[in-house]
Amino acid sequence: MQPDVRKRLILSVAVAILLYAVFGAGAHTSLSESEAEALSKQLESLTSQLDSPLDIFLNNFGISLIMAIPFAGPLFAGWVAYETGRYVAALAMLQSISVLFLLAVPIILVYGLLEFIGYGGMVMGGSIFAYKILKRRAREEVKWYLLTILTSATLILVAALIEYAIIVTFQNLFQEVGQYI
Repeated sequence: MQPDVRKRLILSVAVAILLYAVFGAGAHTSLSESEAEALSKQLESLTSQLDSPLDIFLNNFGISLIMAIPFAGPLFAGWVAYETGRYVAALAMLQSISVLFLLAVPIILVYGLLEFIGYGGMVMGGSIFAYKILKRRAREEVKWYLLTILTSATLILVAALIEYAIIVTFQNLFQEVGQYI
């Protein structure tokens, strides 16, 4: 039986919006200064290892694969979105930057939009697969589950390429400006 691809796309976008709302809730979490500093140090440690688009992709795709696990994936996705939002809260607090601005930047620069739709697809795919498992029709869903993972991986890869290009552009810009200061 052929699934309704349009409905799955709509579900993926709906899940992406829900994950973004959870991300936003995490970003609006009140933190003490010591919590913010600890999160900032943790974020620096995590991001210092991401030196290429491949590193960014592998990090994000690895996380998204866990999100695609039937039954447990959506819970993990919510936790990751919320915790990532807390990093935004820490950055906003320590750098005196608007939380709303920090939440908007990834969407405006498109990479965040693609990432979240990719994550939404992974969660949606895992959720539908879980439903089919319960209905004892998992075999008919395997092909669509794998296709969803491939499609979401493509979105996450494009997002990683864009994100890395933005990082390199800003690093070069800051180096250029730094020469004149």
